[in-house]
Amino acid sequence: MSIARKLIPSDSAQAFPFVFKITTTSVNTVFTCPLIDYGGLTPSLYINWGDSSSSPLITASNSVNRIHTYASVGTYIVTISGFMPGFAVNNNSAIRNLITELVQWGTVGLRSVNFYGCINLTAIPGSASLSAVGGYTGLDEVATFSNFMNGTRITSIPSDIFNYSPKATTFNSTFASISTITSIPTGLFDNVPLVTSFASCFFACQALTTVPLTLFDQNINVTSFSGTFRNSRAITNVLQFTYNTAVTTFTNLYNMSSTTNALTGTAPELWNRIPTPAGTSAFTNCTGLTNYASIPINFK
Repeated sequence: MSIARKLIPSDSAQAFPFVFKITTTSVNTVFTCPLIDYGGLTPSLYINWGDSSSSPLITASNSVNRIHTYASVGTYIVTISGFMPGFAVNNNSAIRNLITELVQWGTVGLRSVNFYGCINLTAIPGSASLSAVGGYTGLDEVATFSNFMNGTRITSIPSDIFNYSPKATTFNSTFASISTITSIPTGLFDNVPLVTSFASCFFACQALTTVPLTLFDQNINVTSFSGTFRNSRAITNVLQFTYNTAVTTFTNLYNMSSTTNALTGTAPELWNRIPTPAGTSAFTNCTGLTNYASIPINFK
């Protein structure tokens, strides 16, 4: 299916809210909704807190009305309606453990979104459950997926999660430090043609074993694969990056913290490209590669 076709929402006349759940374990828990501006865009939204109370109209990302106190212990459904250009947990210790479920993306104009550090978040909604709530078209304006699911505990990545995000340019640390994913779907990044960076995208994904050989074949504008699979020591196959000819840095690409790693196959001869990209420590400790001995010292 072409990108243009995928941009057509199932019902473009409707707007759907952004919905997630939080769980409190003590009385009078304070939750600050992590709103941010993006590219000069500011929010204009209402928040239903899920405990029979709602905010007035919020028109600034630092508004005091984004802060709410939950008097009782429980699980609450938080619903955001309106325009929200950015939602960024950013590993905030005050709120990261409270978010327990993402119910729906909705269509709220997101440009940047991350649940970085939400260790109690274990799943992203599958596309089958989204047909009535805007599908993934709620992500069609997203420009950056940096830290998107970094440090969460999701167990799988929906294969079509980025199918409606052709404007995205940055995937830095998108799935970094997730100890619960074992594989990456084929075609995951096929519909994000403008992406320029996958830096640390799958950094320290310790259970990740399966990486599709064609994962980045459609991403011809990428300039950085710095640390993309760094210290993901269970990965068994090395990619060739044949179609990624614009890359200027492969630094720390497969840098493993020890020789106890499963990486096998033949390393791509990135050092023979003209011009030669930066590749410091790209294959450090990857002694299982068939051509490890011939890899230049500055690439290992």
